[in-house]
Amino acid sequence: MLDDLKMEFLHPSEEFSPFPFWFWNDDLSENELERQMLEFKNKGIDGFVIHPRLGLPESIGYLTEEFFHYVNYAVKRASELNMKVVLYDEAMYPSGSCHGKVVKEDADYASRGLFVRENKEEHLGETLIAESVHGGKKYYYYEGFSNGTIRGVHYGEDDGERNAPASADLMNPDAVACFIRLTHDVYYQHLGKYFGSTIIGMFTDEPNILGRCAKKGMIPWTKDFLDDFKKQGGREDDLYWLFFEQDASMSDAEVQKERIRVKEQYEKAVHERMSLAYYKQISDWCEKHGIALTGHPEKSTDIGYLQYFGIPCQDIVWRFVAPEDGKAICGEHSTMGKCSSDSARHRGKRRNGNECFGCCGAVDDPYRFTKDDMKWYLDWLFVRGVNMIYPHAFYYSLRDRRKEERPPEVGMHCGFWEEYHQVTDYIKRMCSLLTDSVNQAKVAILCRRDELSWEIAKPLYEHQIEFNYLEEELLPECKIQEGTLVIEKQNYSLIITDGIVAEQSKKILDEFEKEGGHVLVWEADMEGKKVESLLSLDYHFSPSSKELRCTYLYKNGVNLMILVNEGEEDLDVTLHLANGAVKEIWDAWDGSMESLQSRQKELPVHLKKRESRILVVER
Repeated sequence: MLDDLKMEFLHPSEEFSPFPFWFWNDDLSENELERQMLEFKNKGIDGFVIHPRLGLPESIGYLTEEFFHYVNYAVKRASELNMKVVLYDEAMYPSGSCHGKVVKEDADYASRGLFVRENKEEHLGETLIAESVHGGKKYYYYEGFSNGTIRGVHYGEDDGERNAPASADLMNPDAVACFIRLTHDVYYQHLGKYFGSTIIGMFTDEPNILGRCAKKGMIPWTKDFLDDFKKQGGREDDLYWLFFEQDASMSDAEVQKERIRVKEQYEKAVHERMSLAYYKQISDWCEKHGIALTGHPEKSTDIGYLQYFGIPCQDIVWRFVAPEDGKAICGEHSTMGKCSSDSARHRGKRRNGNECFGCCGAVDDPYRFTKDDMKWYLDWLFVRGVNMIYPHAFYYSLRDRRKEERPPEVGMHCGFWEEYHQVTDYIKRMCSLLTDSVNQAKVAILCRRDELSWEIAKPLYEHQIEFNYLEEELLPECKIQEGTLVIEKQNYSLIITDGIVAEQSKKILDEFEKEGGHVLVWEADMEGKKVESLLSLDYHFSPSSKELRCTYLYKNGVNLMILVNEGEEDLDVTLHLANGAVKEIWDAWDGSMESLQSRQKELPVHLKKRESRILVVER
């Protein structure tokens, strides 16, 4: 088994290639497309995402015959080169409008929202849906067009520009069906013979209900959505709490209680409507046509929507995650790596991905992004279980203004392109190891459909206590066996909550505790040592290091420990194994393997800045 894993490590399959966003952002030619594809292939890149991007000339209109001439050529040539393709469902983003064609087909399909006025003044296109009285004032709630847009692919179509394409009403199933007919069906008409072979997926990108640049003061809404809100227990009078934070007739505690209740009812209604109208429709289409729905929702914590993705993803952008200022483990965006990987783990999916590096250049120079920077981001993802990489982005052209559009360029035009094979080999080795493996986390942090606690996760990271986020809605699917909570291939002996759980969940957790499991209600001042006291851990490190990250995997009968230095300084620690001993040390960055002369239960580990290691543990 170990020998097979070594061969896989040294010679990973093309399946684990990075899939760069390939910005088609200039006048296209077959010769240049082929030249760039051969460059990709030469650097070990065996797949790509065709991404129409700002700078595409109007002579190559989105989904026109001219456009498909080049798409057909690229896909056919990819097939000949044994490369894989992921299609992108928009021009440019967020997804759902077909470059404004959905609204052009039916103006009633434009994105919508809800807003409030203190006077009854209905304008064209608005519908009064409710009234309420609070603090002696009367309020009127109107549903109407949000005037939202997307970023288009031709100059003059960017945010705030006159020709920016109109965004569509993503909570309207008919508007989404129109989007699918205009986009997905047309791709299939032109490329159907490649679906399920060369074409492996369709990428949907951060669908935005209101659209970009929407009217201020609006919240997501659609026609007849008041009925959805009421089904969750909301009342017309409750709409007030979606806009205001005070009521003179109530105490602060009463106000807070009402706002929390109404927000939960509203957000649950939005989630269920978006799930059925948008994500499930597109997911069903992809499954029917033999490809995976891939891509990501709008928020870094939107784990609930990921159930509809064949390859669930998230995206690192704008240095929301970065080495500085504690961003690696602090803030809602620090949860996104585990968001996609844990969704995949608990729903039995082999792959999960990340659209990474977008706008992650140096703070003082957005164009500067080194191999060292890329290594940090890749390690951040891998140690959290992400096993598919979508680099953002490889630019077809840097001509004129094109280089200014969402830098850095991380492909052919980057400063380390000649050394890129090392990057792709690293990605393939790590993605290969992480696929079809099971992390040995004994701790699950209970989360909700769009809330993942980074506060609970932070001390666990700092004490190298592995955990996974478990969606509360999955609790009924878990089995309780010998004091552990079992779902798919995961077994948890400790469940951590923030104390806010549904009654049905409490019953399941009570039963879990009766059978010998542990439930911990987290408090703000708790540390990782509290968790350690409830667990029998297989390993620990000394001295303590807040910058060391660790994941312990089991794959094909082999135990593997991946260690990552997430800090800015070298670190020295000693690994203490309670069960087993280290027999080999692998370095995926250079492909080296070292067999130890004797098995080490206590192993000194030195990791330089940006270094990672894989330890083979014999048990």
